[in-house]
Amino acid sequence: MRFGWLLVLVLATAAGNAPAQQASVHFLSRAESSAALTGAAAQGYYAQLQLAEMRAKTALPLKNLSLDEARVAAGKAYAAASEDFTDDERAALADAVESMQPVLSARAPLYARTPWCFIKVNGTIEGSLPHTRGDCIVLAEGVLQALAKAHAKGKFDHPSGVWSLLLHEQTHVLQRSNPALFAGLYTDIYGFRQVEVVPPDWLKLRRVINPDAPVVEWIYPIGKDAARRWVLPDFELSELDHPQMPADFKVVALGVHELEGRRWALDDAVMPAAQTDLESVTDYVDAFPVKGEAFHPNEIAAEMMAEIITAVRVQNPEHPLWARTRQWADGALR
Repeated sequence: MRFGWLLVLVLATAAGNAPAQQASVHFLSRAESSAALTGAAAQGYYAQLQLAEMRAKTALPLKNLSLDEARVAAGKAYAAASEDFTDDERAALADAVESMQPVLSARAPLYARTPWCFIKVNGTIEGSLPHTRGDCIVLAEGVLQALAKAHAKGKFDHPSGVWSLLLHEQTHVLQRSNPALFAGLYTDIYGFRQVEVVPPDWLKLRRVINPDAPVVEWIYPIGKDAARRWVLPDFELSELDHPQMPADFKVVALGVHELEGRRWALDDAVMPAAQTDLESVTDYVDAFPVKGEAFHPNEIAAEMMAEIITAVRVQNPEHPLWARTRQWADGALR
């Protein structure tokens, strides 16, 4: 999910002369989109949602409803948000994908081989933010209108701003279809550890599930030697009755401790009076070159893959994690 996407066009460097594989691009109809957003494969997402979070993601009051009833109502809102693409939107997306194919064939053949699937929604769900569902990228009409408007001024030559947006989201599609592949990146290169943490009730009520990173329990070590501890980066709501997305979202660092095996627990069984903003944890922030989307390994990887493939607007280019991630990508993305 992109919280800070920029639709800008800047020059990118073409990558070699490798023959490009033909891109497969599919635009779901309104009916197909409704099914993809609410069908059996999507129910695992809704099963994780809590009442306050659904209010934020649908802008519905959801008053006097049980949790199960609210989840049904939220699903109906997602289905109703589906729309058909205009011809201009189709042309803009298809041209952007086709323009990427030579670069993908040379730098990341796995992306070049992966079909592109798009869903269009209105601005009533998920705060209009780009995200994914199954093997499809979900784009709100505002994003699509901006893309079509830019495309109408002339064919894209090197639309690296658009590329970055689409590659970020397509990385989430690949993460979903290749979890073991990316898990190695997260643990061996990034330093995360996947565990089992049963959230206490106070956290359940406030937690926000990222549709592109629904497995929350990735913990990270902070400090050295005797001072070493582990934190769980997490999304929470600061407002429960009338939450706004993403204005009322906050990213925190929750202290955790090991119980046995893969089972861990939060240090705070009850909600603490004050919580630690993730951005204030220097050891964590400095560990990654990308900023603003570094709250989950899925998002870190999506940002880094987009910047590695496009080779433009690379954040903190001297950071040592770039070289290790590029080395991983050279083998894993073939």
